[in-house]
Amino acid sequence: MIKIIGIKVVDRIKETGFTQNVLTKYSGMITTRLGFHELNDGVCSREGYILLHMKGDPADWEEMESELSSIGGIEVLEMDFRDKAPDAVQSGNAAQGGTRIIGVLVKKGDTDIAMLQKTLTMYGCSIRTRLGVNESHFGESAGLILLELFGDVSEMDRLEADLRGCGNCIVRRMTFGR
Repeated sequence: MIKIIGIKVVDRIKETGFTQNVLTKYSGMITTRLGFHELNDGVCSREGYILLHMKGDPADWEEMESELSSIGGIEVLEMDFRDKAPDAVQSGNAAQGGTRIIGVLVKKGDTDIAMLQKTLTMYGCSIRTRLGVNESHFGESAGLILLELFGDVSEMDRLEADLRGCGNCIVRRMTFGR
């Protein structure tokens, strides 16, 4: 099973130390870590996000998530890519806006890669961050694409729907509230 854990840190100055202690304790289960926050000439946001690509025993993941959830000032969401999981499984409330993360599991040989790339290019102004990871899904070669979306909620919804139409992709979402 492929699992992505998303963490919203409301105040990076106050909560990062506690969060980092838990992530260090469980670092052997984390294959990829991506952290980001808003940064420009006028703003260095105190709010930040961390995405974790997990490996190992799912029971250990649950233990880590429980410890993270006990920290005040953070929100923990998840995506899993079980082959038989219903495609509608989501974390968070997409209708409320906020920060939306989309995960796309691309099964090699089963997906129209040109159509997928065209879709991502077409919605490029809605994609703030894109990360691609080589993956194995039930012993088969696959790719995992993580997207941080930005902008109009209806445009994000259209992108998500179009990604679901790109052949044999598994699409998951997590939406952090404002």
